[in-house]
Amino acid sequence: MRLMPSIFRNEDRKTRRSQSGKLRRRLIKAGILTATIGVFGGGGWHLIQSGWVSERIAAANASFMNATADAGLSVQDVVVSGRTRANGEEILAALDLERGSPILDVDMAAARKRIESIGWISSAEIARRLPDVIYVRGVERQPLAIWQHDGKSALVDRAGKIIQRTGLDAFSEFPLIVGEGAPHQAAQLLDLLRAYPTVANETEAAVRVSNRRWNLRLHNGIDVRLPEKNIATALDRLEEFQKEHALFDRDVIAVDLRVPDRLIVRVNPNAAIPAKARGKDT
Repeated sequence: MRLMPSIFRNEDRKTRRSQSGKLRRRLIKAGILTATIGVFGGGGWHLIQSGWVSERIAAANASFMNATADAGLSVQDVVVSGRTRANGEEILAALDLERGSPILDVDMAAARKRIESIGWISSAEIARRLPDVIYVRGVERQPLAIWQHDGKSALVDRAGKIIQRTGLDAFSEFPLIVGEGAPHQAAQLLDLLRAYPTVANETEAAVRVSNRRWNLRLHNGIDVRLPEKNIATALDRLEEFQKEHALFDRDVIAVDLRVPDRLIVRVNPNAAIPAKARGKDT
């Protein structure tokens, strides 16, 4: 994606030679100034303490960078690749560049760090393409789920990193996870649920309990209490029981799978349920 138009593409050789001569003159002046600083700097410690030397060095560096910009080594183009969902204007703002600024004076490490602070960007590479192009290649985060906690919602990736907190309606098809610590543990559970489509299709949200284990809240309001360990074994029992007894279609409040080799069903006290759906030893 091209964010800034190029304006130096059609320069002729004469213009380039003129700029080259100008660069040499500016560099000579910058070199004389630097040498002068060395002479006077060696003559008095008080000049260093007063900041005079550092000011002159900064001035010399600015003069040198301005000379390179005048010779054509200035930012005129920014090219970004790898962007699908990340906002281009946000990337450009993070670069914090002005057209015409010396391209050799760009702090590449700081610019990369600012770009990687953008929610959608997992990692970034930034490079100069002389004479006048800054190239950015970004790797975007892959969204995993919508996380709800303390009344707030956010889109998170597989590592639990927050991607964005607004515009979440566009991601309503992603699973819902709830509770403290849920983003950092969700990938393993959601990957596992894909092997149990009967359960996965009925699941409305995965709720993290005390940051130790999960409950599954089904669309019909049933809470499925999963154990801390051996979740796959528990889901095997649940999937089998649903296929054999249509458990999710009954007036059930909760299903507890935390006891090994046992499925415990809590029913609505105001409704009848066949005895075989109350529990089953396996």
